[in-house]
Amino acid sequence: MNLTTLFLVFAKFGCISFGGGFVLVPILIAEMVEKRQVISMKVFGNLVSIAQVTPGPIGINSATYIGYLQGGIPGGVIASLGLIFPSLVLGPLAFYSIARWKDSLLVSGMLKGIRPASLALVFFAMFLFMGMSVFTAQIPFHALIDLVKTGTASIPADFRISWGGLGICAAVMLLMWKTKLSSTVLILLSAAAGALLCR
Repeated sequence: MNLTTLFLVFAKFGCISFGGGFVLVPILIAEMVEKRQVISMKVFGNLVSIAQVTPGPIGINSATYIGYLQGGIPGGVIASLGLIFPSLVLGPLAFYSIARWKDSLLVSGMLKGIRPASLALVFFAMFLFMGMSVFTAQIPFHALIDLVKTGTASIPADFRISWGGLGICAAVMLLMWKTKLSSTVLILLSAAAGALLCR
């Protein structure tokens, strides 16, 4: 992709990323892994994992990394600018509009429609991460689409549960619920546990 395409593609992502970075995950996979084949699913999974322990949200880290792969340092800068540009333009407009039209049934209805769609994208991202961390064989992205559309999917023959990955996931959920440990500490503990259990 050239610099113009990088900017436009990530600007498109910036326009539709209601709900935060995890909403972007299935969209990034569909565009960058499946359609354009810029990176593999495994590399994308590693990118998202690393993004959890580095400053910045998943979206901007992904934009910077993919932009850098496609166009070096200028590509990383352009892709990152593309992702945040819609927020700079649409953010103030949205705040003004919501303040002005907060009592409008149309606006409140639109916001109520956006929330469940964002939640669905987050759940979809969760299933994708389960395929990269809790299962021993990754479920292809198109198989998840088939599962949603038809209720059936082609599951790899070597598909099994990674008990180490499942144990780490359960332990982190329990620690989040019962303690006040920061997400950074939980991720570092998970990395240490993964080095022992998931090799």
